[in-house]
Amino acid sequence: MHDKKELFQQSLEVIIDGISMSETRAGAAQVGVYLMGLLIADNNGQLDADKIKAIQSIIEMAAEAESPKFLL
Repeated sequence: MHDKKELFQQSLEVIIDGISMSETRAGAAQVGVYLMGLLIADNNGQLDADKIKAIQSIIEMAAEAESPKFLL
């Protein structure tokens, strides 16, 4: 199994990728931030406030961006 730090990073990547690919735009950022909060809580709050704000901003940008998903 991956070490905890690597698992945390991969989990954040999945959240950000999922938000950016979501077709449900309304509330996507809120859901992403909620999931990030669960992930941080599971890791005993090891991130400082600046890192949490930065991750939250990335999630919000992912929710606002045009989805790179290819549609037929």
